[in-house]
Amino acid sequence: MYESAATYQPPTDLKTPKAIEGDQLYKSFDRNQVLKGVTFALHEKENLVVLGKSGTGKSVLIKCIVGLIKPDSGDLCILGNNIKNIESEDEWREIRRKVGFLFQGGALYDSMTVRENLEFPLKRQPNKLSKGEMKTAVEEVLEHVGLLNAINKMPAELSGGMKKRIALARTLILKPEIVLYDEPTTGLDAITSREISELILHMQEAFGISSIIITHDMACARLTANRMLILYEGTFKAEGTYEELERSPEKWVRAFFE
Repeated sequence: MYESAATYQPPTDLKTPKAIEGDQLYKSFDRNQVLKGVTFALHEKENLVVLGKSGTGKSVLIKCIVGLIKPDSGDLCILGNNIKNIESEDEWREIRRKVGFLFQGGALYDSMTVRENLEFPLKRQPNKLSKGEMKTAVEEVLEHVGLLNAINKMPAELSGGMKKRIALARTLILKPEIVLYDEPTTGLDAITSREISELILHMQEAFGISSIIITHDMACARLTANRMLILYEGTFKAEGTYEELERSPEKWVRAFFE
């Protein structure tokens, strides 16, 4: 059982490779300015938890990273690629293949079995796998999330926690270097939430994945975070470990932990 992510110390020197770097990112929708000069870095093999009140721009930031939204200004580099220089959909597709996204609700296809849900992204890749290779890939990733016995079940037969695990397996099947978790424990009971949090740590340890975890679940944050950032009034205004932020002299920072 994992107690916390504190044993992993992400490198902090400027020469250390970064999985994602954002510099002075701005994004507005009509007159509503959401991102107001966001600057941050995700180190390789690091779990970075992002906190912030609803409506502060956490989801907007994630959508910028996966290319669903384009920042108005600023630089955003993903695995060394500045998105300003990405011109074709093929280039975006290659980057997205390396960046997994775990949606809040799992977003499984209701009409497909677990096996078919996991085969779906594999079938859309340019380098096609044989049936045997696809079978092996599906079974291996299901073993990692502890649900090989659910391979022929339909999503309607799965509990909320099982759906999250299958959604994570579908994300991992393309072997991404980065995974973005959007409220991974929302709607789950405390025991299942801890299981999902421990699974996030297992993905980091087993695959060396770099992750951004958006969550309101402080138990999840405490368990998974190597480092935390707090998005406040459109920019990151606090950074540190869980313990450091919990003891912050700033009352508005400590409010997240109360």
